[in-house]
Amino acid sequence: MLTGSTLMAAPHANGMAAPAQHMVRGDLDLRLDTGRVQWRGRPVPLTMTECKMVRLMAQRPGTGVTYRDLYDLVHGPGFMAGKGASGYRANVRAFIKRIRKKFRDIDDGFDAIINDPGTGYSWAKQGEAE
Repeated sequence: MLTGSTLMAAPHANGMAAPAQHMVRGDLDLRLDTGRVQWRGRPVPLTMTECKMVRLMAQRPGTGVTYRDLYDLVHGPGFMAGKGASGYRANVRAFIKRIRKKFRDIDDGFDAIINDPGTGYSWAKQGEAE
């Protein structure tokens, strides 16, 4: 079992730190550079977009990520889809449903993605569950 939290970034050629491409958060091991995700040492077959959504939530455990912020990862800032001004929320809920299913296919007890009613979702803090 993985424990603790680690963000790793390789430096750019100019010496500046690049955005973290490898993150370990409890049982989650996420490699954004290759799109590989593991949960409790087992691979989770996420798409690159799903991987980015998980990373956004897992970067700040316990802190809500809005539907809009999650949707912007898919289509870019400001893109509108669905019915009405908040139609994109249904699309985000569908993404989260698929992500949860992929984790639950590996771990029936997976509950690290927490619904933040009316706002979006968050990644559970270590030891916190829905």
